[in-house]
Amino acid sequence: MSNQPSAQPGQMQIYRSLIAVQSHQGPEFIDLTDTVQRQLEKCPVREGYVLVFSRHTTAGVVIQENEPLLLQDMARKLKEIASPDEAYGHDDFSIRTENLIEEMEANGHSHCQGLFVGQSVHVPIHEGRMQIGCWQRIFLLELDSPRAREVVVQFMGIV
Repeated sequence: MSNQPSAQPGQMQIYRSLIAVQSHQGPEFIDLTDTVQRQLEKCPVREGYVLVFSRHTTAGVVIQENEPLLLQDMARKLKEIASPDEAYGHDDFSIRTENLIEEMEANGHSHCQGLFVGQSVHVPIHEGRMQIGCWQRIFLLELDSPRAREVVVQFMGIV
């Protein structure tokens, strides 16, 4: 968590941190809720909100229920929306000319799935606690192959 100058009560402050995540497959729901709450407990924001943001185009952030069968259903639905078995122009390296690197892999499906997944969520903070519902959890949703990911967490509010 980045250090901020000491604040006076009632003064708006911003605190930022990163969460490093290693994914194992796509789609994969990685629960960040407890990590975000622990970070909130270390910062003085009592009233405000937290932004949880994915720094990647093929991994998003969603709020959902952490129920294994539901997570399987949602992963299956994402594959139906944009199957990795379909052909994508993005994956045709013989004609593609933009944003190419040596270790490029075919991932057009994960970009298309990303159209239906947001890059961030905002959660209200009240009395130093996230105001999520009983079954709500914050997930990084990996849509691509296994890789290292970074999630930006920014707490904004009154101390």
